[in-house]
Amino acid sequence: MEMAKTIELGVYRTLRRLGVNRQNIYSEASFTKDLFFDEDDWNCFLFFIEERFNIQINDEEAVNLVTVGNTVDLVNRHLMLN
Repeated sequence: MEMAKTIELGVYRTLRRLGVNRQNIYSEASFTKDLFFDEDDWNCFLFFIEERFNIQINDEEAVNLVTVGNTVDLVNRHLMLN
């Protein structure tokens, strides 16, 4: 499986683990407007993503994560640097 697809699947599985309905998970989905993330959801999501992919997301990067798709892109960039 290609790397981008593996990352996408990992992000989707993390969202499912947090209780997000499968039909609400798509690339353009906004964490605040579509998935209704609160601060606790957000903190758990970042923790699970960092653990799953063994990366560190700094605060500047985190505030720019708006959609599922740009999270996949960020994880991809981190993994390409390692």
